[in-house]
Amino acid sequence: MDPIIIEKISAMKKYSNSRKQQLVVLPTLMLYLVAASILCLLLTSPAWFPRLCSLLSFFLLTTLPDLATTFLLSPKCFFVVGNLIVAFLVGESRLGPRRDQPSLVNEIHEQHVKRNMVTISKVTAPAVAVADHSPVVGAVEGEEVKEEEVEEELHQRVEDFIARVKKQRKLEAKSFFDADR
Repeated sequence: MDPIIIEKISAMKKYSNSRKQQLVVLPTLMLYLVAASILCLLLTSPAWFPRLCSLLSFFLLTTLPDLATTFLLSPKCFFVVGNLIVAFLVGESRLGPRRDQPSLVNEIHEQHVKRNMVTISKVTAPAVAVADHSPVVGAVEGEEVKEEEVEEELHQRVEDFIARVKKQRKLEAKSFFDADR
């Protein structure tokens, strides 16, 4: 190797090692500074500790309860808490929209799109074969039968889904009107 390249590599290694040491030194320095400041605070505690205790007890026993009762017993607080409770109960009740129904719709839609993509790719390949007048014409008819079966299955799944949604709506309406009595 060239001596200049060796010097460059050794200089880069020294630089990276010094950067790593600087990154390690900084957290240790901060740790020592925090420890020293805590030690100084503890050594000077007779000067400031009694005053801190009295201020803390005044705040906890006098000021904080007054602020809490003023806020918690206000009509605005009751209004906000009441609305939060109502929103939670409506969200958890049967009156709110179901979260699982849109996922079924998305699932059926995704399956339909996948099947259409597969049938499109199958139909385009045999169409080229038909244009070439090759003996693959029988394969096109077989794939058309499969395509019809896929469409029938998809149609059946959609009908089942619609029936489930209608049944769920009827049950919700029945339970809603039964709850009013």
